[in-house]
Amino acid sequence: MPETPYAVDVRAALQYGAVPGLPAWQAALYLDLLLPTPRPPSPAPAVIYLHGGGWRAGERSAGLYPWLGPLLAAHGFVVANVTYRLSDRATFPAQLHDVKAAVRWLRANAAAYGVDPDRVGAWGDSAGGHLAALLGTTANRADLEGDCGSPGWSSAVQAAIMRCAPSDFLPMPEDQAEVLDALFGGPRAETPELRRLASPAGYARAGVPPFLIVHGTNDETVPFAQAETMVRALRAYDGDVTFHVVEGGHHNLLPDVDAPWGNEPWTELGAQALAFFQRTLVSPRDSVHVI
Repeated sequence: MPETPYAVDVRAALQYGAVPGLPAWQAALYLDLLLPTPRPPSPAPAVIYLHGGGWRAGERSAGLYPWLGPLLAAHGFVVANVTYRLSDRATFPAQLHDVKAAVRWLRANAAAYGVDPDRVGAWGDSAGGHLAALLGTTANRADLEGDCGSPGWSSAVQAAIMRCAPSDFLPMPEDQAEVLDALFGGPRAETPELRRLASPAGYARAGVPPFLIVHGTNDETVPFAQAETMVRALRAYDGDVTFHVVEGGHHNLLPDVDAPWGNEPWTELGAQALAFFQRTLVSPRDSVHVI
């Protein structure tokens, strides 16, 4: 990328875990690792990117858009674009188990890839933003860890970005029933506890890491009220929350719900994310060793 401190080295399809009980060819879980090159002189902060797609579609290669992983890696971050199980393969909390295993894998392999294990962030859009929010709010909860790999390492993250993502599934609109029923393995009336378990706003507490929350006021898929709920929940505990309201933005964060994706507003949002992670993961601060 021009005018950036580093080039980017991509290590594709690194296995970070395996789903128990499945044959090897079905069980493997992969990520693509983006490394700043030449390697920074000291261990670098790392960020996990989680793709969107309604928990039923999408793939980790979305993180290769220039305003996502490459932008961060070209500024000295190690970036992992992560595959997680989609809802046609497994219901929640399998997706959370997978992304927590990816964080643990990063820490287990920190020395090999020049990662500072005390400085790990999570970032995602839509369904991926939901999972990033759960990484930020459910650190090291034994009931949510899963057993997909790298036991004994922490799944905590030190910063999180959620964009266009749900925070409380119980009031989600009925027009999302098909997507959510597939994620939770049944209709809302039969899965209220599982939906509560999946709601990041319910885990707000003192000590949650800094959050950047981005949402459009006209989001037709995930109501804007979902972002407001998350912001209120975190600020009730004096959380470090940056709330970026996109006036008139739909789920695509554009004023036209049918507009094709292009560089805008994603280039600006990428710069915003870079600045957020530089503030929260790079700036000198006291930190607790989480391994």
